[in-house]
Amino acid sequence: MLAETNILDRLATSATIAEKHLYYGVSWNAYLSLLDDLGDDRPGGIRLTYIDGILEMMSPKRLHEQITRLIDMILTLMTFELGMNLDNCGAMTLRVDLQEKGGEPDSCFYVANESKVRGVAEIDLQVHPPPDVVLEVDITSPSLDKMKLYAVAGAPEVWRYDGAQMRFFVLSSDQEYQLSTHSRSFSHLTAERLTELIKIGREHGSTAMLQAVKLDVQSRQ
Repeated sequence: MLAETNILDRLATSATIAEKHLYYGVSWNAYLSLLDDLGDDRPGGIRLTYIDGILEMMSPKRLHEQITRLIDMILTLMTFELGMNLDNCGAMTLRVDLQEKGGEPDSCFYVANESKVRGVAEIDLQVHPPPDVVLEVDITSPSLDKMKLYAVAGAPEVWRYDGAQMRFFVLSSDQEYQLSTHSRSFSHLTAERLTELIKIGREHGSTAMLQAVKLDVQSRQ
């Protein structure tokens, strides 16, 4: 069991030497205290996830962040070309206090519900809808099952990228995620095509990738 008084010191040290660490036997109150103590300006861009008494600390590396930013760019241009509004909330903390689960995805987006949170400074999942799309980039070792968090938060759609392939999961009526070929938020977008766009961005640069996005939208219209 981790001595909770030493968590901050251990996190600060771990952030410089490894991407992920798991700590067991951490209380919900300790997790909430860490969120308050660390604030938004965290060493190494530390992200915290808390599920069932386990705390995961992740300090994302360059490739991890590169993939996230490429997807951010794809969605920003796609929604602009489609005349849609997009609220990119980045690694916003999602907390479900009644279930004692919380965490920060690699990115999350409001699409259909963008107007419902427009201008809102702090999202409270007891009051506001969850993000329409949650993004997880997991290209290293297995981590906590964050799908549990996203399910209780009610996120309609989760995108998971493993370094080679994107997969889309949509929330069913029984609160379980089911694999889907197409995005719920962007009906024309398939997981296969998003995988291809990411590959273009990594191999040929963001300009070639964004040109491909524009062509996709134009061919749809």
